Amino acid sequence: MFYLVHHPDDFEKITETVIPFFEKSNFTLLTLPISNQFSPEEDSVLVTYLSDLNFKDLLLKTTKHNWNLAVLPHPEGQKAIKLLGITGKMEEITMEILDGEEVNELDLLYCNEIPVLQSVNVGDVLIFSEQKGAQGFISEVYQFIKNIRRLPGLIHKSFLLTADEEQIIHTSALGIIAVEHPSASVISKRLLENIVLNDGKFQVLILSPQSIFQLLTFLFKSLLPNPTFKAQLPSFIGYIKTTNLKIENGEPIDFSIDGEKLTAKEINLNVHNREIKLHQKSEYASKNEGVDEKKNLKIDKLPTGEKREELTQRKMPFLPRATTEEFQELFKVLKENAKLSSSFLVMMILATLIATFGLFGDSSPVIIGAMILAPIIAPIVSFSMGMVRYDTNMLKTGIVTILIGTIVALIFAAGVSMIIPLKVLTSEIDARLTPTLLDMGIAVASGIAAAYAHAKEGIAKSLAGVAIAVALVPPLAVAGIGIGWWDWDVFSGAFLLYLTNLAGIIMFAGLTFLLLGFAPFRRARMGLVYTLITISIVMIPLSLSFNRIKQEANITSKLEGTNFDKIYLRDVKVRTGKPIMVSLKLVSPEAIDSKEMETIKEQIEEKIGEPIILEVISAIEF
Repeated sequence: MFYLVHHPDDFEKITETVIPFFEKSNFTLLTLPISNQFSPEEDSVLVTYLSDLNFKDLLLKTTKHNWNLAVLPHPEGQKAIKLLGITGKMEEITMEILDGEEVNELDLLYCNEIPVLQSVNVGDVLIFSEQKGAQGFISEVYQFIKNIRRLPGLIHKSFLLTADEEQIIHTSALGIIAVEHPSASVISKRLLENIVLNDGKFQVLILSPQSIFQLLTFLFKSLLPNPTFKAQLPSFIGYIKTTNLKIENGEPIDFSIDGEKLTAKEINLNVHNREIKLHQKSEYASKNEGVDEKKNLKIDKLPTGEKREELTQRKMPFLPRATTEEFQELFKVLKENAKLSSSFLVMMILATLIATFGLFGDSSPVIIGAMILAPIIAPIVSFSMGMVRYDTNMLKTGIVTILIGTIVALIFAAGVSMIIPLKVLTSEIDARLTPTLLDMGIAVASGIAAAYAHAKEGIAKSLAGVAIAVALVPPLAVAGIGIGWWDWDVFSGAFLLYLTNLAGIIMFAGLTFLLLGFAPFRRARMGLVYTLITISIVMIPLSLSFNRIKQEANITSKLEGTNFDKIYLRDVKVRTGKPIMVSLKLVSPEAIDSKEMETIKEQIEEKIGEPIILEVISAIEF
């Protein structure tokens, strides 16, 4: 016996599209509302053709009285179809019901004793488009813009989550999503593996970004054609899989069940195992594995304690902010590193001596050894933190340690240069006399690496120290050699390189600490301004030097390989000045006289458009 349950407004439609399939079977039309005295015959099946709203009301009665149920696709009943895992067209589904071979017992999620067809959304939940193809992408972009517009006003709310009378976590979040199956909502479908288990449990996503920047990154990734979120949930999203969950806030909570907005003092979610008796196929039935009482948790990245309190008291910041709990240990280490100590001085002297001997010996491996020993990066990183935190004690201690380390290095490098009876400009020394904007790029990367390595546990700080020392000890040793030689050009070029690296590291290590949330921008503003002014001053000679090297490279590329009447120009070297100095080798089949040499000089001047001083090595090619 089949009872075809429908709403009065759907009488014509059910007559035209459904009844023809049941004409040869024993059926009765049943119009809503169903009387409380209604009692179906034994083993009969209620076949519903209802919208989601009407189906939910009937579902409560069928589960309460243990009635058999089957569902036909209704234009406004897509949530019910998804809930039960029903697939196929009307004819195919009707044939399954009439055959009566499939009987499946399915779980049902309840929220405050209300059956949930799709999802429960608590607080602010992100909105994504369900459409596909080109139209879906346009809709996705539209929803993306809507989400972006909401960002400035978002604020966390505090939630106490409890399961089986045991507190799971007291955290804060923008919103919480609860679904029985991942396909029940767009965001859970995107974030969770599409593995559906009719196992007596439901899944909860806790959206807890700690900065607008973090949320922006997530939203941009959502626009990609094949989001990779399923491989690993974003760190700011917590995950719970359990049989029951209570959500409390200490005050009334706004939430929605299948889009219907509600308010309650607490939200109780639980799954009634195998409560629906479905007399048709379901894609969930083959994965029915029974109840597993173990909870599945991923909540270690969710904010608690001081972080939770901070996020619930003001609007979400654009950049993440570290709490005292998070940087207390790092701050203690950096304060200690900023202090001048005997070990610092000993290691600084040894590193300088090794670097100086390596420079005289033109030995890269020896210089690298000095880089490994150099301790000066420690007070520089401490100074950067003092700058962004505007901690005057750390600033004073750090700058004193840096200055004394610099002076000691200059003195010992100068002393070695005066003892060694050589005044040879080796390639290693010469390489540090003409700093350019490229060296500022090295300093920027070094500063970021230093701050990040100190801020993040698990990264070997010694590796960052080695990389940064490349840009500090060698130029400082060369500057000391310049003092020992009493050579202003050597000292000024190398010391400019040292200042370049020092300013770049301080500035960008500070910015890295700022971006990692170790200080608010208003506190770091003055320190960053002073450092930026210093960098701007340093960049003036760097820009001039870079332009000079660029000009020399352009002239070299114009001349290298050029030939004038079978006379070829080789090994071109250019040094800018007034006039430009050009050194090259002339290769010809016979000796070149002074008149031909003058002609070649004029042709070179015409080619580069400037007067030159020409130095020539002549070679005859047989």
